[in-house]
Parts: sequence; structure tokens; C-alpha cells
Amino acid sequence: MPERDDEQSFQEAMRDVRPLVGKKGNKTHSGIHRKTNSDIPESTLRARRKAAELDKPSSGAALSDAWIEPVDPEQFIEYSQPGIQTTRLRQLRQGTIPVQFQVDLHGYKIDEARDLIHEFIQVSRYRGLTCVRIIHGKSHRSKERQSTLKSHTNHWLKQIPDVLAFCSSPPSEGGTGSVLVLLKRK
Repeated sequence: MPERDDEQSFQEAMRDVRPLVGKKGNKTHSGIHRKTNSDIPESTLRARRKAAELDKPSSGAALSDAWIEPVDPEQFIEYSQPGIQTTRLRQLRQGTIPVQFQVDLHGYKIDEARDLIHEFIQVSRYRGLTCVRIIHGKSHRSKERQSTLKSHTNHWLKQIPDVLAFCSSPPSEGGTGSVLVLLKRK
């Protein structure tokens, strides 16, 4: 019996309600009329779809290129988030933490390298890895120091929250041409 009462109550409450006038889906929230897809030529829709696909941000798009601090080819780079144990940092600097995975950026353009680093860190975290190596090279031949992969890698790794610390590798493991990266545990 209570179901019938609910139904009757609902019918009584909706008695004075009237549907909106106009085509369904032809108004925006502000009430302004817009063209439906059937009103737009197919060639225009195809062009819009293609432009939208080209404008899709890359996976590493969240990594900023606002201002990159220039890094010299032989310069030792290092970074750590607050709260990292000094013992762990010393182990990273000395190369005593085993490297579980690595990526080589030689031959990649800046945009490709950004996407690759972002994806590499994500995959490494997904696999539960804690120490990885990124080989960026020293860029001795580059005239403009700011546009080197080493400078960009230094800048990007500081922006990734999953990176606890990084530093240039010991001389026996690539020296200042690569970095050892300490990642958060999964």
C-alpha cells in the first residue's frame, strides 16, 4: 500500500509541471540556441575533430618549461625534497642503491624527452621501483646551455611529486652525464 501512496503523492506534486518548449538539446544552460551537429557540414566536423586531436596535450605537458636554469656539462646536479634522510642521500650520491631501471635520452628532442621522462617515472612507480637512472648526456657540443637535455631534466625532475631526490651519478656509473633518481615507494 505505501507504494501506491508514493505514486499518488508524486502525481499530485507533478500535476502543474509543463515541459520546456523547443527542441531537446538545442539550448545551452544559458538558454542561447546553438547549432546541432546535423546543422554543421560533415567536412567542418572532420576538420574540428582533426584539430582537436592535434591539440591534445602530451603526457608530460604538466612539466613546465617556464625558465630553465642553465647547467654546465660537467656540473654536479642534486635535489631532494624536505625530510629525506641524509643517509639515504649519501647512498644515492655514492651509487650504493641498486639501479633497477634506466632510460637513455640521447637523440631525443626536448618535447620527446619531456614525455619520455614523465612516462618513465610513471612506469617505474607502477612497477614499484625505487631507484632509476636517466642518461641525459653532457651536451658538450651545445652552444646554448639552457636548451640542453641535462638542464631540462634537472628542471623537470624537481616538478614531479613522485621524485624524492636525484643527483648526478658517480663517475663509475656515468658521472655528470646521468642522474640517479630516488622514487617514492608504491
